[in-house]
Amino acid sequence: MRTRTKGIAAVIAIIVVAYVLLRPPEIINVKIATTTSLNDTGLLDALKAQFSKENPYINVTWVAVGTGQAIEIGKRSDVDLVLVHSRALEDQFINGSYGVHGITIAWNDYVILGPQGDPVNATSAKSAIEAFKAIYDAGSSGQALFISRGDGSGTNVKENDLWKKAKVNATGEAWYIESGQGMAATLRMANEKQAYTLSDRATYLAIRGEQGFGLTICFERDGKNLLNTYRAILVNPDMFQNLHYKEAEKFVLFLVSSEGQQLIDGYTKNGQKLFNAAFGKLDQLGINDPYEDNEVAYWTAKLQG
Repeated sequence: MRTRTKGIAAVIAIIVVAYVLLRPPEIINVKIATTTSLNDTGLLDALKAQFSKENPYINVTWVAVGTGQAIEIGKRSDVDLVLVHSRALEDQFINGSYGVHGITIAWNDYVILGPQGDPVNATSAKSAIEAFKAIYDAGSSGQALFISRGDGSGTNVKENDLWKKAKVNATGEAWYIESGQGMAATLRMANEKQAYTLSDRATYLAIRGEQGFGLTICFERDGKNLLNTYRAILVNPDMFQNLHYKEAEKFVLFLVSSEGQQLIDGYTKNGQKLFNAAFGKLDQLGINDPYEDNEVAYWTAKLQG
């Protein structure tokens, strides 16, 4: 009887060990707070699809909001990673020890859009700042409308910076309307009202083929004034204990890998290239950032290790 009991116990032990060894790993959900442009263009979906093929037990999820809101979500540790595009807000997040190992993964630029025919003649401006001043003057005389996101997003921060450089304040003016929405929704609203607006180029290219959409680029390509960079920043595991840091780090490693960078650089929609690879390329964009240089070295070592 004792021998039989030992035999049964041995079989049970074997079954338990086999179950532990053979059961599939638990699926880990990596949570991201990101910008509406990365979501609206479909880039994040494409990145997730490829990453999931190689990491089936990491499920990447995200909420798409403005950069300001995304960073606030990160400060509450409600996500493991932020993907955002406002350098000043990103630096505050990192300097406040909320985020670590921020690295630029992509870039494109902003464009000033308006009705066909460009009634304020922003096209003839010599700079984005001059174009904004022309829109302000036309708006003040009742000849133009401007739709702002008004949501603290990276695009909204850039827009406010351009008004400031133009030495005017449009806030509160009757012709200045805040949508309080994401980029795609703001573009559709501007189109409906035949107004001017500021957009990242990627979202504009992604939706300009929609039926009835007629806004055109009135001003573009003004160097740093219209440069738009996207950075991935891990939420600091030393400050918060409820994070899936290793899994989020693996996703960032994918983003900065040659595979991830090629996917970003080659991503198109409606036949249009929307983003450019940016890992290790800030100096080529005229940006000198010692922090970025250190992080390029950090992530390069991780890739090689």
